[in-house]
Amino acid sequence: MTPPLPKCRLGQSPPFTICGVDFTGALYCRDARGTFKAYICLFTCAVTRAIHLEVVTDMSTETFLRAFRRFAARRSLPRHVISDNAMTFVAAAEDIERLLKEPTISHYLADRRVQWTFIPKRAPLFGGFYERLIGLTKSVLKKTLGRSLITLDELNTLVIEVEAVINDRPITYITSDIGDSDPLTPSMLSNGRNINLMPHRDVISTDIMDPDYGARNAHLQARFRRLDNLFNQCWKRWKLEYLPTLRESHIQKSEKTWTNSESRQSRRNCSRAQ
Repeated sequence: MTPPLPKCRLGQSPPFTICGVDFTGALYCRDARGTFKAYICLFTCAVTRAIHLEVVTDMSTETFLRAFRRFAARRSLPRHVISDNAMTFVAAAEDIERLLKEPTISHYLADRRVQWTFIPKRAPLFGGFYERLIGLTKSVLKKTLGRSLITLDELNTLVIEVEAVINDRPITYITSDIGDSDPLTPSMLSNGRNINLMPHRDVISTDIMDPDYGARNAHLQARFRRLDNLFNQCWKRWKLEYLPTLRESHIQKSEKTWTNSESRQSRRNCSRAQ
C-alpha cells in the first residue's frame, strides 16, 4: 500500500507557513582579491511550492541565522521548518529556540513559535519536496552561468531573477486549448498573478487630485473584491487540480518502485533455482 502524503503538504495555509530549507553546493564568485565560494540557501513552501533564495558566503550557523531573519522579514515567520540533519541546521534550530524563549520577545512570539523538524538521518527521500527544487535551481544556474565567474552582486541579481522564474513555473496540467485557464503557478497562490507579467496600470498624481476621480473609478472597490475572489479561486484550483496530480504521481512512483523490487526479487529467485 502506498503510504499517505504528509499532512503539512495537503492543508491550505498562507505561503511559507510550512517550509523546507537546504543549501546548494558551492558557487564560485570573483572580486579584486580573487575567487571565493558562495552558497544559496533555499526555502521552499511545502503547500504552494514557492521558493525563496538567499545568497550566503559560508554555511556557518551565524550566516544561516541572518539569512533566516531576512527570509522571515520578507515572507513572514514560518510555523514549521523541515530540514535535514546538517550541523548548521541543528545549531541554528537551538539558537532560534533559545531566541524565541527570551523574555523580551516571548510574549510577542507566543503564538508564532517556530517548530523545527529534522528528517531521519541518511534518508533524503523525506526531504524530497525541497531536494527537487534544489536540483531545479542548480540546473537553471548552470545553464545560465556555464563556467563564467561573476561578482557577488551579480550573483545576487541573478538568483533573485531565477527565483521569480521558478515561482512562475506551472504546477498543474498545461492544456492546448486557448480557452482554458492559465496553469496554476506558485506566484498565483502567493501574489495573485505571475511575477514576469506587465504591471498594473499606473495611477498618476493628477488623477488622484481630481475631485471626480473617486466617482470615475468606483470600480476600485469592486476590483479589490475581484482580487480577493481571485485568490480564493486559485486556492480552489489548488485543491481540485494540484492535489489530485500530486497523489497520482506519488502512487505511480511508489508502484514503480514496488514493481522494480518485485522484479529484482524474482530474478534472485530464478538465479537461485538455476
